[in-house]
Amino acid sequence: MGSSQSVATSPRHSRRISLPPPPKATSTSPKSESKDGEAIRFPDLVKAIPFPLRLNPYTRFVSAESDAFIIEYAKFSEKQLTKFVGLNAGLLCGMCYAECEPEQLRVCSDFMSFLFNLDDWSDEFDTTGTKGLEEAVMNTLNHPETYHSDTVAARTAKSWWLRMLKTVGPNTRQRFIDTLALYFKAIMQQAADRAAKRVPELEAYISLRRDTSGCKTGFALIEYAAGIDLPNEVVEHPVIQGLLDTTNDSVSWANDILSYNREQSRGDSHNLVCAIMATLGLDRQAAIDYAGDLCNKTIERFLEGKAALPSWGPEIDAQVQIYIQGLEDWIIANAEWSYMTERYFGKDGPKVRKSLQVALLPVRGFD
Repeated sequence: MGSSQSVATSPRHSRRISLPPPPKATSTSPKSESKDGEAIRFPDLVKAIPFPLRLNPYTRFVSAESDAFIIEYAKFSEKQLTKFVGLNAGLLCGMCYAECEPEQLRVCSDFMSFLFNLDDWSDEFDTTGTKGLEEAVMNTLNHPETYHSDTVAARTAKSWWLRMLKTVGPNTRQRFIDTLALYFKAIMQQAADRAAKRVPELEAYISLRRDTSGCKTGFALIEYAAGIDLPNEVVEHPVIQGLLDTTNDSVSWANDILSYNREQSRGDSHNLVCAIMATLGLDRQAAIDYAGDLCNKTIERFLEGKAALPSWGPEIDAQVQIYIQGLEDWIIANAEWSYMTERYFGKDGPKVRKSLQVALLPVRGFD
């Protein structure tokens, strides 16, 4: 993300974390078939987070407007519409961008809903289909005035992008474009792995997951929503990069743990739990427990990074504090929202949050 270097070539993508030793594997094979009545126990991912949950006062009406916009553009089937309404992406945005004005919150909400749809579309695409998605969206962002496409993805992107361009700073604009390009590159790798029925080794998965999560683009929106535009040398500082990676890990690993049941039922192995099972030889529940321990330790890493922040002077430091607050909001918002959305547990989210347990779904493949 430097002034002369694209984020896509940044060496920080090889950044490693220290993984604790795995517990002793149990007798259950990682590849065992689902059994009737078998349950999955989840770690309490909210308990370890010390940050308060905040909510933007404009959330309700902005979310309604954003949903109507996406529904109009996407032309959902009845099944897709039900799934989209239950997603409640606007609520996640309202908790992630708690202090912005309604115009900025609307762009963030439109993008978040757009990203979730891209995620679902790419789950069903091969690398060729994903490449077509990438070209339509990235051409729209790079050439908004001259590029035209009738695809739903391009038309939707053009609408929120033109509104975003009215106030976004130049550094944030480039970060947004670069990180979205990384997302597309990563989901094409994910599609290739899926086609080859390949489960990445754990360290490789962690690196790839930081891009397939889409969080990096969501973090660029922190600056846009707050009306700040951090210098590239600040965002590229190792301590800031560490905080970004840690927040990304916290969000994406929690997502993997809580979405594992749904994903394993579809035969989708792009998941932290699957990578742990394949790399460390743990059974399903031991891998979930290990993933939960990794996820909870991200909070320790975040607090250590926050305590090590350098100073860039009063003006920049104030903007950095706003940025760090936005990362904290992302961590707690994602953890709480995971039980509020219908994406993972249908209407049973509150019950699952209380019991931290679900019945293992049978494998039925992509539907």
